[in-house]
Amino acid sequence: MAETNRRKGRPWGQIRPVNPAAGRLAAFLRAQVDGSGKTLAVLEKEISFSSTQISSLLGGRIPSQRFVTSLIDATVPPPLRERRRSEAEALLYEALHPPRTSKPAARVAGAAAVDLAAVQAQQIETYDRLTRALEQQAELRQTAHNSARLICILLGMIHTLNERVGALSRDADRSAVRAELERARSQQARAESELGRAEEKKRQAEALAGHLQEQIAELTEELERLRGQGGGPDPSDGLPGLAPFAPAASPDPVGDDIDATLARVAAVNDTDSDTVHRISGELGQPAPTLVPDNPSTGPDMPNKTAWELGSEARAAQERGDFREAARLYALLTAASSGYLGPEHRDTLASRYEHAYCVGEAGEPAVARDLYEALVQYGLRVRDSTHPDTLRARYQLAYYTGETGDFATARDLVAAVVSDEARVLGPDHPDTLASYYQQAYFTGLAGDPATARDLLAALIPVQTRVLGPEHPDTLASRHENAYFTNESGDPAAARDLLAALAADRTRVLGPDHHGTLITRYELARYTGKAGEPAKARDLYGALVHQETRVLGPDHMNTLISRGQHARYTGRAGDPAKARDLFRVLVEDWTRVLGPRHPRTLSSRAQYARYTAEAGDTAAAQELGRVLLADVERDQGAGHPAVLSIRRQLAAWAEGDDRTDPA
Repeated sequence: MAETNRRKGRPWGQIRPVNPAAGRLAAFLRAQVDGSGKTLAVLEKEISFSSTQISSLLGGRIPSQRFVTSLIDATVPPPLRERRRSEAEALLYEALHPPRTSKPAARVAGAAAVDLAAVQAQQIETYDRLTRALEQQAELRQTAHNSARLICILLGMIHTLNERVGALSRDADRSAVRAELERARSQQARAESELGRAEEKKRQAEALAGHLQEQIAELTEELERLRGQGGGPDPSDGLPGLAPFAPAASPDPVGDDIDATLARVAAVNDTDSDTVHRISGELGQPAPTLVPDNPSTGPDMPNKTAWELGSEARAAQERGDFREAARLYALLTAASSGYLGPEHRDTLASRYEHAYCVGEAGEPAVARDLYEALVQYGLRVRDSTHPDTLRARYQLAYYTGETGDFATARDLVAAVVSDEARVLGPDHPDTLASYYQQAYFTGLAGDPATARDLLAALIPVQTRVLGPEHPDTLASRHENAYFTNESGDPAAARDLLAALAADRTRVLGPDHHGTLITRYELARYTGKAGEPAKARDLYGALVHQETRVLGPDHMNTLISRGQHARYTGRAGDPAKARDLFRVLVEDWTRVLGPRHPRTLSSRAQYARYTAEAGDTAAAQELGRVLLADVERDQGAGHPAVLSIRRQLAAWAEGDDRTDPA
């Protein structure tokens, strides 16, 4: 398996925000970095900011728009990127535009001065409480993260100990072996006890962090009110505060290594338990019981029967609570491994469900590692082409891709396709699904032409086997058009999407999300293929539909309106484009604020088409105001600032053409 980019080293430092919104933005961006599993060393190569700059900007300073956008693009998978970018941009806008504080009068006499001093003192106290709450929340999130790593370590250790106990039991007639066997059984009990502590500690830390989030929101609101008054690797890598250990020479080195690891685990559990107890006391919450109250029903199973754990896990999974389901499946795996053995089919089934729920809970890197371990378990008792092993290999490839390692995901799923085609047959639904993922990851790994050709070969097979209206067939047709455009042929992509739009409208209905997306892409490729008038008409019809279905202020509606206005101008009607952009600027300003990138972009287009409509003087005034805003936010050397300056110079010389930049 390729080396992962799981975050290692020291935990995040305290967030010391310049204002509450900056603190929320820093916490949000840190969460994206943690979720990606990438180290700062990896990120600095991807976003052109040094690791020192990244750490500083995520410590509470207000970052630039370019930093925020680059970080989101580098840490968030493509399907979620637009949503996360919008959330981050909204937080950045709040940080850049905190509530204004009214200027105090030059002289405040008597009681007024006392009142102002009281408000200012209360403001300072509230800010200190808010800062402490943010620090506590960061500590609790680190504690939950440590516990998640401990759970992975302990599950692997329990498996190793089960194998060790089994092997030693077969040779227990020798006294030395009997001593090792007793030690291994004792270690089993300790490992399962620590697993229970880690699971409960993770739950308690997450619950306290949720309580703190409510407190942070209240303190932020209170502070604003006062201002208004004038005032890959092994999951054990990176465990805090623990030095690496080396095996000692002894009659039982394996047991020594396990004892050393258990000591490390217990130390982390103890430290994090102290953190949870301390913060519970600071918040006035009852001290949590981090060791389950009910006694263990046996040495190999914590607290509940396997049937109870399985029932509760399935119930949590069915109601969509994947975090709870993952926790329960982890306990069920440990119990099943102890009673039935680590390679029993029921143990492997619970491992599969555990990994699946971890992935659905939004932790693709952890899910990838769990599936990697599951594949290795499966290969010891089955061959690589057993249906269960094939499913685990597919999921390993899928979650590898979800972490952003598209090239490795492509290679993994290509091997799965080859085996599935041979064992299950080329027309089996699993083979077709894997073939689709191979094409998709091939395109995302930088080879859109090959992805296009793979999908073009897949679509006739899906049409014959699944039917022309099957969701998988329609999805492949959409991706085929996408990668056709990415390969440099927008006209062919346009024709493919024209047929797909008609079929999706007929199969899914005109208001379905998939239909609207296909219509948007059809209009886009039509414009790229050199038909601006037709693109304008397609966007105009889409705007009407999205306004009715999604609402006038929905992001998709506003984006489509921008494209409609742009192609109206390109089709030869700059006056109409100017009017459309003028209204759009007002709506973007109302929805996202005057300095949001989408607002600024629309303001630039408004100025452009004002000039092309013949009013250069008005365009110059719009451009000067835009230049001041962009320069204030981005700095004098930003490419957008230089482009606006060039455009203003061209207009001053009587050239109403627009700078392509």
